Amino acid sequence: MDKAIFETAHLAALNDQQRAAVEAVNGPVLLLAVPGSGKTTVLITRLGYMTEVCGIAPEAILTMTYTVAATQEMRTRFAARFGGELAARLEFRTINGVAARIIALYSRMYGRTPPELIRNESETTPLLMRLWQDTNHEYPAESTVKDLRTAITYIKNMCLTDAELDELETDIENLPDLYRGYQKALKAAHKMDYDDQLCFALQILRGAPAVAAAFRKRYKYFCIDESQDTSKVQHEIIRVLAQESGNIFMVGDEDQSIYGFRAAYPQALMDFEKTYPGAQILLMEQNYRSTEPILEAANRFVARNRYRRPKTIAPTQGPGAPLQIVTVPRRADQLPFLFETAQHCDTGTAVLFRNHESALPIIDLCERRGIPYACKAVDQTFFTNKIVRDVTDIFTLAAHPADGETFLRCYYKFGVPVTRAQALFACNQARQYGQGCWTALLNEDSIRPRTRAAMADVADGLARLPKMAADDAVRFLADQLGYGKYLDKSGMDRTKLAVLEMLGAQEPTPRHLLRRLEKLRSIIQNHENPPGCRFLLSTIHSAKGLEYDRVILLDVLDGILPAKPELCCRTPGETQQYEEDRRLFYVAMTRARQQLVLFDCAAERSTFVDEVLSGLPGHRKRHDAEPAGRRTPPPAARAPLPPVDVDSITAVGAHVRHAVFGPGTVESVAGRRVTVRFTAGPRTLDAQVVAERHLMWAE
Repeated sequence: MDKAIFETAHLAALNDQQRAAVEAVNGPVLLLAVPGSGKTTVLITRLGYMTEVCGIAPEAILTMTYTVAATQEMRTRFAARFGGELAARLEFRTINGVAARIIALYSRMYGRTPPELIRNESETTPLLMRLWQDTNHEYPAESTVKDLRTAITYIKNMCLTDAELDELETDIENLPDLYRGYQKALKAAHKMDYDDQLCFALQILRGAPAVAAAFRKRYKYFCIDESQDTSKVQHEIIRVLAQESGNIFMVGDEDQSIYGFRAAYPQALMDFEKTYPGAQILLMEQNYRSTEPILEAANRFVARNRYRRPKTIAPTQGPGAPLQIVTVPRRADQLPFLFETAQHCDTGTAVLFRNHESALPIIDLCERRGIPYACKAVDQTFFTNKIVRDVTDIFTLAAHPADGETFLRCYYKFGVPVTRAQALFACNQARQYGQGCWTALLNEDSIRPRTRAAMADVADGLARLPKMAADDAVRFLADQLGYGKYLDKSGMDRTKLAVLEMLGAQEPTPRHLLRRLEKLRSIIQNHENPPGCRFLLSTIHSAKGLEYDRVILLDVLDGILPAKPELCCRTPGETQQYEEDRRLFYVAMTRARQQLVLFDCAAERSTFVDEVLSGLPGHRKRHDAEPAGRRTPPPAARAPLPPVDVDSITAVGAHVRHAVFGPGTVESVAGRRVTVRFTAGPRTLDAQVVAERHLMWAE
């Protein structure tokens, strides 16, 4: 096709930045596209430009996307603009799909039988449960198995060595042993999971030159979408495939990288010029989605993020409604506003939150009142979470004091020093004489008077629980029966208790709450979204890439989002999580087209909301005094960080530690610039900045 004709048909509506991206065909190109900037349109138009104007054979182009749904959407949209015949000649694949083809070609060329791919998580779950029981000697909750599976994905996608695996920061007990046991079991069964598929493909590309050569011969141009969500092993597969032609077009935005738990590796975007020398860095900064007030707030917030490339979202939709700030006393008081919105929802509204459990109280309320709602795949692991199971056990024991099996699961969670032998004695006594286990324990001769008094308090408290209102009972077991202290000592947060308390506010007794939990689980499992429903509940992750007229951000509270405020972060892992939490909040804000609603909760701190409010006209200072009403304790803040001596991190040969890059050694110093060799390679940093922000210190 003549370029002038193509321009008239496909380029005339593009802005200058979009057009520059379409015409950047040869060599390595990184396109940084802000939210709502039309990146998919540009990707499709660029493919048309390459084939129609540049004369590149469609078969020589490989386009890789993050999900199967994205590949299908891109193919459909390309076919709508350039015809189905041309679309059929182009290849749109996920990176796992490319890995599968690499393994298949290797198997044919070398006569090997590849491991069988595990396509369903139901095949790995029993194995992981058995490994957990054998290793940690307890039955894992559904949420525990899910966390373990996520950790295994992270290990493989980050290409961790054995030494790095052993040093990995994690809350999962005996993770290295569990991981190695899992891999051993897969190898014995000659099977692989989707993460292995990537690792095996990379091994083949590195170790079988004939396979790599075959792919490089076929594909001369590589296009990668959503590269901020691509993992380290996936980026390495892409690099090896593209290293001969050098024609790689990578689209992403490190500000929108929110899948760190799945080993997303946005650092690849920061290192793009280093990986691909001579690369072009292009920007697409015009936003065609949101109004000015939304983008002004989002711009101010994201500008304070670290480890990002400078860019600014430029609004094109003109002025709009200011951000709506709903002031509430407590977390639970968000519910009436949400319920009122659900009742009179006349515009497309998405309530976005970090954790699935945040949706449960409003789902419960809508179900009770018959108000329609839609939700995107609500996870049900809340109901089998360890804390929820503990509360269930404590309520059950309160109702059935002689239940020895339940007593043995929770006797040590009340802050009273009881040995296993004493607990077994109590169970035997209870069974023999038909009395409660705690009452029987009081008859054990070896118990000291002070401990006996504490046991009597627990027994008395448990006897009172069944007659309490359900929400009062949840508070009582946490504050008066010692369970809250057990959670604090175990390093577990109380957010699940807060959800149980909100659900309990609708129930007269603990027994009714337990019944409602079972019913609610069934409701969620069988829920079908009503056609045309305008009130949607979704996690922020599920809303990625989508947009809504009105967005309400729920539970943006310290301890939830962010998981830890910045001043509480003390390890590289915690700092990385805080930075990702900032990106998650930014992604949530930029889903809104016309209206963004934030809650300002007086009794519970919100670092992120406070930061947004500080940039709005008429912002009020938060009172230092504790407001009336119950407050969920925020994560305990530690003492302020000591100042970092710049001299201590600018001495050649000094051993230092960076909050993100880990340990390193100073190699050279030039003015304020210090070059440090970290495990992942050398970095040149501004010594003054990393010292002021406590990002690097001497070891």
